Formats: sequence, C-alpha cells, structure tokens
Amino acid sequence: MPDQRLPIFPLNVVLFPGTTMPLHLFEPRYRQLLKDIQNGDSRFGILTGISGVAERDLPSGRMGCVAEVTEAEVMPDGRANIVVTGRERFALDSFVDDDAPYNVAEVSFVADRAGTNAVALAVASDDVAQNFRRVVKAVHLLNGEQSVMPTLPDDPVQLPWSIAAMIDVDLTQRYQLLAERSPAARLSSVDGILKRVLPDLELRAAIAQNNR
Repeated sequence: MPDQRLPIFPLNVVLFPGTTMPLHLFEPRYRQLLKDIQNGDSRFGILTGISGVAERDLPSGRMGCVAEVTEAEVMPDGRANIVVTGRERFALDSFVDDDAPYNVAEVSFVADRAGTNAVALAVASDDVAQNFRRVVKAVHLLNGEQSVMPTLPDDPVQLPWSIAAMIDVDLTQRYQLLAERSPAARLSSVDGILKRVLPDLELRAAIAQNNR
C-alpha cells in the first residue's frame, strides 16, 4: 500500500493485525476523531506509546497498526464504546500540523520480509497451535471449567498475533511481536512464551484435578 496520512491515537497498548480490541472513547478529541472517520473509511492508527515520552515526541519509525472501527456505540453524553479490528502495520514518519484536535501523521506501511519457507512455517505453526491448546486446557482444568478451545487461524503468518492477543504478554513483548517482520521469528517468540509457562501450568492442573 502507498504511504498515507492517518489520524493517530497513541496508546500504551498493541493492536495486532487480524485481531479485535474494545476501546472506550471519552476525551473530546477522540470523540471528534470517531465522528470524522465515520464520515470516511472508519480507519485510524493506534500507535504504541513509550512510557515517559510525550505523544508528539514519539520517534520516527515507531510501529503501530491501522484500526478499523467495526462496532460503535455512542452514548448521549458523547462518549463511545467501540470495537476495532487490526489491519495493516505502519511505521511513523512524522506528525504533521493539522486543524484536527487529535494527532495526524504521515506513515509508511510495513510488510513482512520475503523469502520465508512455507513448509517450515506450517510445521512451526502446528507446534505453536498445539502448545497453545495445552495451555488453554491446563487453565480450564485449574479453574474447573469446561475446555472450549478458541478458534485459531490456519494462516501461520497470522497465528502468533492471534495467540498473543489472547495470552498474558507484557507490552514490550507485544510491541516486539508487532514490529517483527519475520513470521518464523514471531512463531518462535510465541512458542517460547507458551513453553515457559506450560510445565508449571500442567503440573498445577494435574494436582487440582487429583484433589477434586
């Protein structure tokens, strides 16, 4: 996609492509942003913030994700609850002067690097999906819940983002997954997170089950 100008919502969150996120809009500038984009393509950019760094001081190259509003509930006082779906990734080029009360920036869209082996990706994807299912099963056993597995995408490129959106991962790791341009590296990172928690989770789940 060509580079373009986007309304920008800096937040201390990471939105991944192909995943959804609920947001509550209460600041007047973001209420206006919602009105403006609803008259257009319903898209804006969520730019991951940096602790202690002012919005307009975020550096060039900082990564974000295009958010498309797919649900919106506007309250009588102007506040809104929305659901957004992540679309393309982008890198911040620069903030620009604009009459809008919210930030606007020139951005460059970011794609994965070419040359990934499709067979190797498929094998790694199967392993990650299996480890995720083991984590979900263990958590359900711990909580005494019926194990209903979340639906996972078949696409190995999308899989690590979808899983990362469902598990407890800190902001730094989430940002690294967003910025990583190698699908194989993303799969490896998510697999590492799952493997670190699996032994303890499965042990605790087995003990809980035996004690019931």
